[in-house]
Amino acid sequence: MDEIEQEHGDRGDTNVAPPRPSAPDARARGPWTRVIAERYGLIKPVGTGGMGRVWLAYDLRLRREVAVKEVVVRTRAVPGEESPEVRTARALSEAWSLAALREAPHVVAVHDVVEEDGFPWIVMEYVRGATTLEAVVEERMRAGEGPLPVGETARIGLAVLKALAAGHHIGIVHRDVKPSNILLAPDGSGHPHARVVLTDYGIAHRMAGTVSHTGPQRVIGTPGYLAPEQLYGGSATPASDLFALGTTLYFAVEGREPFAEGSGGYPPAPAPPRRAGPLGEVLTQLLAASPLHRPEHGAVLRRLRELTEETGAS
Repeated sequence: MDEIEQEHGDRGDTNVAPPRPSAPDARARGPWTRVIAERYGLIKPVGTGGMGRVWLAYDLRLRREVAVKEVVVRTRAVPGEESPEVRTARALSEAWSLAALREAPHVVAVHDVVEEDGFPWIVMEYVRGATTLEAVVEERMRAGEGPLPVGETARIGLAVLKALAAGHHIGIVHRDVKPSNILLAPDGSGHPHARVVLTDYGIAHRMAGTVSHTGPQRVIGTPGYLAPEQLYGGSATPASDLFALGTTLYFAVEGREPFAEGSGGYPPAPAPPRRAGPLGEVLTQLLAASPLHRPEHGAVLRRLRELTEETGAS
C-alpha cells in the first residue's frame, strides 16, 4: 500500500491535477463513404479481389486505421458465379483462418467480424505503405532494373514459407499463393520492403473436417500458380502451396512466370531459370509436377535461410 501511495500520491492532495482527456482525432469526424456497424468509417477502396472489395477504414472507437473487407454480392444470380450463401461462407472461413493464425508470423491480423446488410465484413490490420510483390517486380522491370536479386527473393520466400508452415501445422491450406497476395511494407528499419505479409485467405480451407465452398469439380485458384493436382481437379495440400510458392519466387527472381501461356496446361517442366543462380535448384524442386517429389518445409526453409544470410539480405 505504501508503494502505491508513493507512486500516485495522496488521494487527498488537491495539487494533483486530473488527467486531461485525449484530444479528439480529426479523422474521427469523417467524412466517410459510410459507417459499418456504427464503428468503422469507410474512407476509400484500396483493393479488389474475386470475393469483394477491401477498404481503408477508420475505427471510431479505438481511433486507428484498419482494413475492412467487403463481400460483394449481386442481387441477382449470375450463371457461373457463386451464390450469396457461398460467398458469405467463404468470408467467414477467411476470418476463422486468420483468427487461427493470429500468432503466426507474416500473416495479416484480423481484429473483428461485423455484420452489415446481412453480410459479414472482415476488419483487419491495415498494412501502411504496403505494395504487392507483383507491383514491385513489374515496376523494376519497367524501370530497366530487372527482377529481384536472389537474396531478396530468398528473404521474401522465407517469410511466406513461415506463414504457410504455420497454417499447414493447424491444417489450413492457402490455395492461392501468388505475387499479388504478398504485401511488402516498411517496418521502420529504413528498408521499404522489410515487412512481408501473406494475405487473402478467402479460398483457404482446412485439410479435414470442413465443408467445401467451391462447388463440385470447381477449380479454385489463379491460373499460372495452380499446382497440377489442383488444375486437374485434385485436392489442394501443403505440397500444392509449396508449388505456388515456387512459381511466385520464380516470377520474383526471373521477372516472368515459369510456364508458357496458352499451352493448355503445364508443360513437363518449367522453363529453366536464367537469373536464379543458387536459388534455381530450390525452384526446380518446388515446381516438381508430382507433389510426392516436392521437398518438405524444413529443407526449403533451411536453404532459403542460408541464401538470405549468404547474400546479406536478412
